[in-house]
Amino acid sequence: MQLSLNGVILGQGLDLEGYLDLAARTGFSGVDTIGNASQIADEKGVDAVLELFEKYNVRPSSWGIPVDWKGSDDSFEQSLAEFPRHLEFGVAIGCPRACTWILPAIDGDPGEFRKQSVERWRKAGQVAEDYGVRLGLEWVGPATLREGKNDFIYTMDQLLDMEDDAGVDSLGLLVDSFHWYTAGHTVADLEAVPVEKIVHVHLNDAPDKPRDQQIDSQRLLPGDGIIDLKGFLGALKTIGYTDYMGIETFSEELKALPVEEAAARAAAAGKSVLAGV
Repeated sequence: MQLSLNGVILGQGLDLEGYLDLAARTGFSGVDTIGNASQIADEKGVDAVLELFEKYNVRPSSWGIPVDWKGSDDSFEQSLAEFPRHLEFGVAIGCPRACTWILPAIDGDPGEFRKQSVERWRKAGQVAEDYGVRLGLEWVGPATLREGKNDFIYTMDQLLDMEDDAGVDSLGLLVDSFHWYTAGHTVADLEAVPVEKIVHVHLNDAPDKPRDQQIDSQRLLPGDGIIDLKGFLGALKTIGYTDYMGIETFSEELKALPVEEAAARAAAAGKSVLAGV
């Protein structure tokens, strides 16, 4: 398993070369963001982007799915029509993996929203499949995000059921250790997932407080909290996952640090927990 740099730990945004340089200097082999890569490609060609990845010996681990699956019919269809050019670019830079997160709760009718979501992800997944790109969807576990709303999808099982209903092989999972923990999943749950369903992984930890009081935006670096990361990573190892995992730690403390120090701390924490598996 390989570590990738996720920009949420940084207090400032960087362009693609800045991310790649920082990742290389602090011990990451991948980046969870491709920044202004498409702009560089538009101005200088795809080869200019590939040259940057080669220069720093860092690879793109994933990119964000630009399909508006939550919006109006017109907005969804327009984004779906534009999806192929993003897919082509992802493949061209050697990253056939794209990810996004799924709403854990909504204001409206969950049943109707689920029907709409299944159909939209079926369409998006079919387009992605034509390009050989896998789409990783992420369930979001914290109970605190569902307060005052109607529950939608907040567990791995619910998400897998929706993907099964969509019936498209390109749909998979973005597995996040924080959401695995807050949704109440076990090592056995994760070991039961076919490795081909896992598109990407996020690695982070949770502060010492009850599961149902965890706040999505308050996380710790791997190894600093109460999540059974040895069990989590052991399950991924058991099923044969060998790809990237981004250190996605939402933390105001990390953001207040110089970017190199924040990235170095994240890399050290990730390597430490991986060494224990």
